[in-house]
Amino acid sequence: MRFRGRELRPDADHRSISVGVYSRAPEVPYVKERRGRAVKKLLLVALAVIGGLFVYRQIQADRAEQDLWTEATDSVPTGS
Repeated sequence: MRFRGRELRPDADHRSISVGVYSRAPEVPYVKERRGRAVKKLLLVALAVIGGLFVYRQIQADRAEQDLWTEATDSVPTGS
């Protein structure tokens, strides 16, 4: 076997080049499960935050509309 112009022999002090040297190591199954749970939790938290933001904005809009109706239907003008 030749590598960069040098001959590599198994009996020499050189390491033989294998195909799997640069490939990723196989993952342990429980690591994938934990990663999947973490992603699910992250998505759940993100959905909760988005839902909370939606509810907060709706409450603010309802309060603003109520204030507008209160001002429009007030029998005594504020400047008098």
